[in-house]
Amino acid sequence: MPPKKMPPVRLASPAASHDDILHPSVTRLQAPPQPELRDASASTIRTESIISTISMAEINVEEKPLRIPFTNNLPPAVFREWFTYAYMARLPLQEVLERALVAYLQDKAQAREPLPPEQEAILSAKEQAELSRRQKRRTK
Repeated sequence: MPPKKMPPVRLASPAASHDDILHPSVTRLQAPPQPELRDASASTIRTESIISTISMAEINVEEKPLRIPFTNNLPPAVFREWFTYAYMARLPLQEVLERALVAYLQDKAQAREPLPPEQEAILSAKEQAELSRRQKRRTK
């Protein structure tokens, strides 16, 4: 006769989340405690505060630098090193790639030469497509 299956063991959740344990440098934003509202004027002040917060968030969205997405195929060993470094350094893959490219292109004079007109048109089209995509996102 086969042994009986044991029911799954459910452990109590830890006081700190797994993310906090694995990534201690990441701080979580916590909303400050809100005072109790007593009259309509306090409600109006709170609403104005929320509106100004939203307006500031919209301003920050517009200040993001333009980024042009692209794809690439890397050998698995190179991707593994890139991914491992980004994880261990607690940096986004995008930032590691950007730093690497800036360092690589720093002493390359060809990188600062003007592009031929047909290549400039391709690059301008990519920039315009990204700007258009941003505009569509904002209107949703």
